[in-house]
Amino acid sequence: MQAPETLGIADPSLDLIVIGAGFGGIGMAARALRAGLRVLVLERANGLGGTWRDNIYPGCACDTQSHHYSFSFAMNPDWSRIYATQPEILSYLRRTAEETGVTEHLRCGVGVRHARWDEEQARWQVTTEDGASFSARFLVSAVGQLNQPMIPDFEGRETFGGKLMHTAQWDADYDLTGKRVVVIGNAASAVQAIPQIAKVAGHLTVLQRSPNWLVAKGDRAFRDREKRRFRALPFLQRLYRWSIYWQWERSWPEFIDGSRQSRRQTEATRRHISAEAGELAPDLTPDYPLGCRRILLADDYYPALQRENVSLVTDQVERLTPDGLLTKGGQWIEADCIVLATGFHARDFLPGLEVEGRGGQKLSDRWEEAGGPEAYLGIAVPGFPNFFLLYGPNTNLGHNSIIFMLECQIRYVLRSIARLRGRGESRIEVRQQALQRHRRQQERELARTAWAGSCTSWYKTATGRIINNWSAGTVKYWWLTRRPKTRDFTTR
Repeated sequence: MQAPETLGIADPSLDLIVIGAGFGGIGMAARALRAGLRVLVLERANGLGGTWRDNIYPGCACDTQSHHYSFSFAMNPDWSRIYATQPEILSYLRRTAEETGVTEHLRCGVGVRHARWDEEQARWQVTTEDGASFSARFLVSAVGQLNQPMIPDFEGRETFGGKLMHTAQWDADYDLTGKRVVVIGNAASAVQAIPQIAKVAGHLTVLQRSPNWLVAKGDRAFRDREKRRFRALPFLQRLYRWSIYWQWERSWPEFIDGSRQSRRQTEATRRHISAEAGELAPDLTPDYPLGCRRILLADDYYPALQRENVSLVTDQVERLTPDGLLTKGGQWIEADCIVLATGFHARDFLPGLEVEGRGGQKLSDRWEEAGGPEAYLGIAVPGFPNFFLLYGPNTNLGHNSIIFMLECQIRYVLRSIARLRGRGESRIEVRQQALQRHRRQQERELARTAWAGSCTSWYKTATGRIINNWSAGTVKYWWLTRRPKTRDFTTR
């Protein structure tokens, strides 16, 4: 990693600052460097990787197939499994950053506190938590949506005498062997961690507030001959990658509420739960539409719940006690360790970062006035020239790979920059009318989806507005982000 003086930090020719070094930040920087831009990546943590750096709980893995959960410009023929585990994904990100030159332009341990648009200079002035200043023509936020653990403020939390940890803050040195463990939550991290914890715990209690829809994952190790073919025939690997894409893209109609595909998949999933969950099936079958919350993938979750040393409790926490917890239903549960599989604050798209646009307008204030975060195509916001978001509002998916969405966004950002530079202009800003038109169309589409159902989920605000998920298939997103529409932007 280069020293700060060699990174062009004080150099007025620095083109782009990227905040965050997860998949989005690494991909953005890699393609920007390839386009000839001078780039600096600032990462608050002490290493790259984003969610794949932070989440090290037992069983942590991706629920998108490995060959589709990777960059199209950095394909890996040697994935060990259909669904890669956390260590392998983190290794892939480190290798990709090294091979694309991103590592040389990365500064870790540097958290961004404030970013201000300088109208006179047509540059973004960035201030870090330690008081350092940086400046660039363009600013990209790639901080993601799932990086702030949600820690419930349970009554009596400070009195609990055992180990308390969130899945995203896992203590790898703590030995669960023979312990009485309680896992609170049953969503994505829980269904991965619970089968592994059950293998070593003396007794495991799973505290479930409400069930989630779960389908078979179909994971397995790749055979050596498969990996050899991918190495020898890259086009075969690319073809396999595209087959995965279309397999998932065809499932989009299942997320349209009341559609024939949705009804068919709902019945198939009910049958799967009945067949795999045994006597627990009634407690594990949701009463809300399929897809209203994130659909989970697992092969070993239902078998784990049926182990002799595992209990499923369908209740909520009333309070923690010195030796365990009390449920709202009055059940006392003793515990040596309580694991919080309680998710993230996913609706805060710029945690700990204040962004100040044209005329001193704060992005947080704008979003509060709008009733929640919003951005044109999830990428651009009126009043904030030369500022772009990756994995921004309404770009999460329920049916395909977020890496595809990130690559669409990265291409869009770079084409916006290229258009500006080609015209000899200094700033680009999306029009308010374009955002309003986009939002109206999106809300019409979202109203037809399962996400608008009666369940509570991290996709929605307290008022029920869906701010996380994209409203259609990814083919439409690809089409809309092929190139910036001149009528939707002002440049000068």
